[in-house]
Amino acid sequence: MMRLTTTLCAAVALLSMAFLPAQAQQQSVGFDIPTLEQVTAMQESRRSHALGDRLARAVVQAFEHYEASEVQEAINVLEALSPRSEYERAYIGRFLGTMYASLDEENAQPVKALELLRDAVALDILSYADQKQSLQLLGNLQLQEEHYKDAIDTFKRYLQFTGEWNADILFRMAAAHMELKNYSSVIPFARKAIQNYETPNRNPYVLLVGAYFELNDIPNAIKVLEEGVVVLPEQIRWWSQLGAFYAMNEQYDKALSTLAIAYDAGYLTRSADYRYLVQMYSNAEVPYHAGVVMTRHLQNGDIESTRSNWASAARSFYTAREFKRAAQVYDEVVKYTDDKEELMKAFRSQGDAYALSDDYRKAAQSFQRAVDVGVAEGADAGRLYMSLGEAHFNARQYRQAIAAMENASRYSATRRNAESWAGFIRETAERRGVNL
Repeated sequence: MMRLTTTLCAAVALLSMAFLPAQAQQQSVGFDIPTLEQVTAMQESRRSHALGDRLARAVVQAFEHYEASEVQEAINVLEALSPRSEYERAYIGRFLGTMYASLDEENAQPVKALELLRDAVALDILSYADQKQSLQLLGNLQLQEEHYKDAIDTFKRYLQFTGEWNADILFRMAAAHMELKNYSSVIPFARKAIQNYETPNRNPYVLLVGAYFELNDIPNAIKVLEEGVVVLPEQIRWWSQLGAFYAMNEQYDKALSTLAIAYDAGYLTRSADYRYLVQMYSNAEVPYHAGVVMTRHLQNGDIESTRSNWASAARSFYTAREFKRAAQVYDEVVKYTDDKEELMKAFRSQGDAYALSDDYRKAAQSFQRAVDVGVAEGADAGRLYMSLGEAHFNARQYRQAIAAMENASRYSATRRNAESWAGFIRETAERRGVNL
């Protein structure tokens, strides 16, 4: 137990420091963006344009419909227009594209919206604010419609147009690369997003872990999760995931330490998490804790009450030499056992556990129940009667002990031993003044 406690303390310290190297990583996304001075100069040099009076009045009318949630009416007004200049085509196209993109799902026309927005931004004649918003909307719509390569190109144009490393845009580019299975490309964009979020955001971490997993780079996936659980401690699911990744990387001590920390902190909430922790305790040869965790969550209803789950808890206590607790848990095992063979084995194991805890009367009761199931045959039946006889003997129930040994003597595999035991039991009873 001292070793486990020390490991847990060490794990906390290591996790607190582990994310520092990962945060410091500077990975290129493959292109640069202009400086603030360059963007300002571009804005100042961008020509101003205005709509003609006729189009301006129609746009006001369409906007009024839009604000009143009358999107189709707004579209009808704009569709009736005949823009003449490039600016008018870009402006009306951008407005129409926005309208088509905002239609409800039943009436949606994403193809039309994409076409209009793509043509509008291609003219690169809108005001700075309108061009910026149009690029972002176009990229989002392309991503939504699973045009991932187009979305990446559009978002790149957006970043280079604005001169800002927009964290949400970087995340969407990483997500598009993930959909395209460009796992190596996911990493720099997700990392760049993490660096530029004002407050930590879970989404790029999820992409990073997924990308490293797909690349079979478990050590780097672990580093991301180590960073994540420190930066975003409220993401409690990451703790169990981190433990699983440690196990995949054959770092079993760290896996158990991490899961134990998460469990003590209340971060494990699913049946699968509890059962995995039980498995890790068993693998690490800490069976007592395996039994305690399994029993607790079976009793609470967090883990399904099945024969195999209760049997796992009983075996853990048995291995931990907590024989009394093991025997008590076998009461639950038999409740969920329908198969006669398994039922006989459960009663027999319970009898062994009671015998090892020196509760021989209860051991005899369990062995008798195993006999009463009626499926034991041959040598197996002989050995079962032998166990029953020994339990009765140790409980000083000599008549029952002799009867059991006589039954055991009916089987060739146990005949000689049973007959010897029967003689010994009679001698012991006589010596102790018991009249048989």
